Amino acid sequence: MRYKVWAVLTALLWLTVCSNREGVRAPGVAFDDVLISRGFVNDNTYRIVCKGYPLQGLEGIQKIESSKRAALLNAYYFVQSIFDDSIAPDKDGKAERFDVREDYVVVYYVITKRNLRRSAKSR
Repeated sequence: MRYKVWAVLTALLWLTVCSNREGVRAPGVAFDDVLISRGFVNDNTYRIVCKGYPLQGLEGIQKIESSKRAALLNAYYFVQSIFDDSIAPDKDGKAERFDVREDYVVVYYVITKRNLRRSAKSR
């Protein structure tokens, strides 16, 4: 049973990562539409709220998990565009929660690291 779950999750991860950016968002959706909000909570904490859309043709739990993964990848993308290389989105951050909606999932992603504001790229 565990093997099947890991196989499905690995396949979804592979499809999401290896596909073009259209796999992370719904076709026809502007990339700016995935970002809901972002900003510093304090000098050590940064919160990103963004959407993730499922791959086409999925239903049920596969649709939800695909949306979650897409939302997480979108959060990673924004973290990498905001901070320098000293911040690793997967190691320095975590998903606080996922809100499952009808057509997409919203992730609340938080990066926490000492003196995080210093790691922000200058704009």
